[in-house]
Amino acid sequence: MFGLKTAFRYAFSRTRGQRTTSIMIMVGIAVGLVALLVISAVMNGLQNAQMDQLRNLESFDLIVSSEKLSAESVGSIDGVDTAFRFLETNVLVVDKTSETSTSARVRAYDSYAYQSSRMMESLFMSYDVPSSFEGLLVSFTMTRSLGLRSGDDIRVTFLKPGRTATIVPYTSEMRLGGYFSSRMTEFSSSTAFMDYAALASIIGEDTSRIGVYVSGNQNKVVQSILALDPDARVVTWQEYNKALYSALMLEKTLMYVFLAFMFLIICVNLKNSTRRLLSNKQKEGAMLRAIGCSRAFVNSVFLGQGIVICLLGELIGVVTGKIVIMNIQNILALVDRLVTLFTGSSTVLTQIPFNAAIGNGEIALVCLFVFALSLLFTSIGCRRIYRSEIMEVILHASY
Repeated sequence: MFGLKTAFRYAFSRTRGQRTTSIMIMVGIAVGLVALLVISAVMNGLQNAQMDQLRNLESFDLIVSSEKLSAESVGSIDGVDTAFRFLETNVLVVDKTSETSTSARVRAYDSYAYQSSRMMESLFMSYDVPSSFEGLLVSFTMTRSLGLRSGDDIRVTFLKPGRTATIVPYTSEMRLGGYFSSRMTEFSSSTAFMDYAALASIIGEDTSRIGVYVSGNQNKVVQSILALDPDARVVTWQEYNKALYSALMLEKTLMYVFLAFMFLIICVNLKNSTRRLLSNKQKEGAMLRAIGCSRAFVNSVFLGQGIVICLLGELIGVVTGKIVIMNIQNILALVDRLVTLFTGSSTVLTQIPFNAAIGNGEIALVCLFVFALSLLFTSIGCRRIYRSEIMEVILHASY
């Protein structure tokens, strides 16, 4: 207890500007920690939003290929939110008026899939999709690229199974049946929708698969599906988007490496500042030695001084970081207003939904990393301070 009180007193002593130096070290640790937490939270939010869009639109949580299972049987499994059949094929879409063409992917879902909460979060229709509909639903992006207008005739070329050949081209005249939009530009620009029965009548249902939204444990749902049909092929959203998922994980890893090096620089300054603090207190350390305290006790006192400063800096950093994360949208709006005030042009900061998110486990891991680095460099700063003889330090206050 005596050692802890002494360490705290020495950390914020007013002599020789030590309190100011200690506060500056604390501020440096806090600012570095806030930067780590905020950048990590924003990165997590952006990546989670992108992955949610992929799971809602592109790959769902699971894609099941099975000759035995139906959407109803998969939907009855515990942990499954929604299961529906879907067909997918590549087509060539041509505007008959302008003869402008583009390649696209046509998808067709069971009608109730459009009404599922997960689908409605990411796919926005110009009207409620009925149980069956006519024509082709295209995105506003594709509409602009083809120069389509409401009611225009479209020529769509499919590849369907043939009698004498594996696949043969099949051209159908269709009308523009409606519009949709999504937050995924690539999905919107390359995808169109048809009625399930209409597409099945053209390409057949042999390639039909089951899309699954999972509300429970994904691994347990996969095991339940395989228990019903061991021959079923189940593709998870991580496998379906393997390249992008790996790229996002690599991006996050490199971000942490970059931030770690940034904090390493802060800790080097922490080592130098600690040495200055201890240099100011070496005479007090010699006096403690003179009254009978061991070298190990004296070193522990001044090491405790660095630990106290580090822990207080981490506490300030975590509290400040959480406040910034919770108010990130308001802070960005303020920055946007300031930029607009001084430059006359607004930024895109308020147009991007930053859903910053960071878990307590990640915060604890970052704090542990910062504490370990601070402890290491504080120890290095302490190492050579009190190797001089006691009387030499008392008389000359140098080493």
